[in-house]
Amino acid sequence: MATQQEIPSPPAPASAAKESRRAVVAGTVGNMMEWYDFAVYAYLTPIISRLFFPGDDPLIGVLSTFAIFAVGFLMRPVGAVFFGWYADKAGRKQALIVSVTLMGIATICLGLIPTYFQAGVFATVLLTLCRLAQGFSLGGEHGTSTSFLVEYAPKGKRGLYGSLAYFSSILGMAIGAIVVLLLTLFLSAEALDGWGWRVAFLLSFPLLAFGTYIRVRVGETPEFKKTREDAKVATTPLITIFRDHWRSMLSVIGVGVGFAISTYVVVSFILSFLQTVVGVEPIPANLTVVVATLFGAVLIPLFGWLSDKYGRKQVLVAACIACMVLPIIGFFIVVTGSLPAVMIGQLLMWIPVSIFCGVTPAAYAEMFPTEIRVSGFGIAYAIATAVFSGTAPFVATLLVEVTGVTVAPGWYIAVAGLVSLIFVLRLRETSRDDLPSNANSGAPAAAEVTEAARPGDNEVLVEP
Repeated sequence: MATQQEIPSPPAPASAAKESRRAVVAGTVGNMMEWYDFAVYAYLTPIISRLFFPGDDPLIGVLSTFAIFAVGFLMRPVGAVFFGWYADKAGRKQALIVSVTLMGIATICLGLIPTYFQAGVFATVLLTLCRLAQGFSLGGEHGTSTSFLVEYAPKGKRGLYGSLAYFSSILGMAIGAIVVLLLTLFLSAEALDGWGWRVAFLLSFPLLAFGTYIRVRVGETPEFKKTREDAKVATTPLITIFRDHWRSMLSVIGVGVGFAISTYVVVSFILSFLQTVVGVEPIPANLTVVVATLFGAVLIPLFGWLSDKYGRKQVLVAACIACMVLPIIGFFIVVTGSLPAVMIGQLLMWIPVSIFCGVTPAAYAEMFPTEIRVSGFGIAYAIATAVFSGTAPFVATLLVEVTGVTVAPGWYIAVAGLVSLIFVLRLRETSRDDLPSNANSGAPAAAEVTEAARPGDNEVLVEP
């Protein structure tokens, strides 16, 4: 008597829940470490400017340091291209392991390089190379880890799960700010300039080790497993995204204008602004930045959940409107100079940033099918950040210097929010749809299919 072929049973609920929790840790710990590293560089800008760009004008040193900060972002599209291709071909897990390891090595090297007084221009070259490596790694990390979290999310919770990518990122920034604050509190200015700043970078090693360990142990996402089992892995993901998904990429870039500028003015510019323009002492300035950053981090999952409940588009519209109003008010309050005002102003500036951070991970991931999700989302996001994030602290500093208007960065953010609103209003709501995938649509195995051949694909622009 013939027996039916045994069909494997799905994972037990307890096992699936355990794997989901492990996936959340794996997707977030790398983000936390990588953004800790970036935050430490930003928060140590006044010290780095003295050690690597000495001169008579402190503002020139700050501008030079922010220029090197921007250089790291120029490598993000390159990293996004490489890691997007790698993640869409080999899987999310392998790409996550490589990106976190590379970032850790680059950051440890930052803590060991000589200063300008020890090696002259060679020190500046080494600083730039480390920043390039960090940017390359981060260009691949965000698209991969966000896709990883969204693809692991239970139905109806993609916004919440995706928001954890930025929650962990902002938490890493807060930890970086706390470390710099503690070093400032317990070390003399001479010790901080001499060796203390190195400690902040070298402390990332434990997170590097843990992040690598947990990512080795986690499984591949169910979405990518299905794509691989169905032989639907894209053979040429880069060609596919630029040929068939350029509208979605343009939407990511457009939304990213307000998101990137508001985030990096608040995250990377504000501490230097408080000390060099407003005249706040380093310790209270660092303390207010830490509190505001933690406030912003706590709000992020809330807005991710709200995007699951009310839709991505509505929450994104709220983010753009907040971006056009709150930073201007925040800067007017901050420049009054009192510590309560400095605190309140920063809290207002963080609200639009938190809204963007909560909703964009799922919104971006839902714009692209599984076969090319990391490439499409990652490359477009990296282009936006390369153009607008890395330059934001530099432009904000330059606006204050050239115009003499201390609240000019607030108007800069408002204009960026208006640009993003134009793109957001053209988006289609995607929160109720299944994640798009060629493997689920009956597309040919080559996965190189036009938009018309994919019924149900999640194109985001309602009309060209």
